[in-house]
Amino acid sequence: MIITRKIEIFVCESDKDLKGRYTTKLYDNRNAAVKTANMCASHLFALDNTMPYLSDADKEKVTFLGTTGKTATRQNAPYVAASMAFKGKADMGMLSCVIQNVRKNYQEDRKNGGMWSKSLRSYKGDMPIPFKPDRFENLRFEEYTSAGGTKKKGCFFTLMGIPFQMRFGRDRSNNKSIVERVIKGECKMATSSIQIKDGKTFLLICVDIPKRENTTEKGKKLFAFLGVLNPILCFCSETDDYDAGKVKTMEIGTKEEFNYRRRQIQEAARRCQKECKYSNGGKGRKRKTAAIGRFHEKECRYVDTKLHAYSKMLIDYAAKNGCGEIVLLNQSHREEKAKEENMKGDNFIIRNWSYSGLKSKIQYKAKLNGIIVTEKQ
Repeated sequence: MIITRKIEIFVCESDKDLKGRYTTKLYDNRNAAVKTANMCASHLFALDNTMPYLSDADKEKVTFLGTTGKTATRQNAPYVAASMAFKGKADMGMLSCVIQNVRKNYQEDRKNGGMWSKSLRSYKGDMPIPFKPDRFENLRFEEYTSAGGTKKKGCFFTLMGIPFQMRFGRDRSNNKSIVERVIKGECKMATSSIQIKDGKTFLLICVDIPKRENTTEKGKKLFAFLGVLNPILCFCSETDDYDAGKVKTMEIGTKEEFNYRRRQIQEAARRCQKECKYSNGGKGRKRKTAAIGRFHEKECRYVDTKLHAYSKMLIDYAAKNGCGEIVLLNQSHREEKAKEENMKGDNFIIRNWSYSGLKSKIQYKAKLNGIIVTEKQ
């Protein structure tokens, strides 16, 4: 299973002039990737929207000219255009990965909404820039001397001839351990990306994590209810014919722990909305509503952290009891009922019940542990 972890990185160079050249090279490649992505999206859109108006004979006459004067196919025409514009100026392997990603995104957009139900996807400066695993050279841990004169151990690698160092920070996600496993060969690194956002540079490292082997008892299942008051209520059973009143249940999370704290953050944001009229405008709406945005981000981070904790506790409980399958009971019915209540005007449930995020995290962690997740009405 491939997982993605976000790690902050920075150009590791003490010489200011050389560091400036490295930074310029990084931004030049980022700009080339953005232009190539938008060019490729426009090319695919043009093919779909002009070809229907041509006759069969005219469709066969549509050709694309390559860099050497030869005819290019429709598949490699975007790469030919990118090569003509950026060859010798940007990493062509990276641009090839960008074109593949754009083509994949375009095909998904066509399946989900079609050409006429949504606008063409555009790519901006904070888009991830993909690189093949072999482009990350000399990935290693080694000791270095900090500016204060103390010796520390850091993780370094080279990309496009630019030396980078990783900054793990508090490392609550255990990213350092995952990188160590990649270096030791225990896990394989897949196509990963570099992202420049808000003045910082991040490595979106994709790692193929092998499934964990857990001892399971044949036919034993873990049944779970996902609710708004109690996030998870679960129990183990060997048959589908169970008596909910006679089985031993386990609660994961409580109303006071999850919803009460979340409502506190919401109320703080609401008070901030009332008081923001007294804030200085200066640069307009963005400055006036900056504090409100911080509260919204705080709520999102709080919910995401709690859902990760709850889903991990459920998976650990299933593995401990030898359950090879997790059955979510009455989940679809509860979701439909919550939507009906929201349409009537009572949006408390749909606003405070993060069932979709919790379900996706359960499925992701279950797949990593070799556990099946199903739903039953």
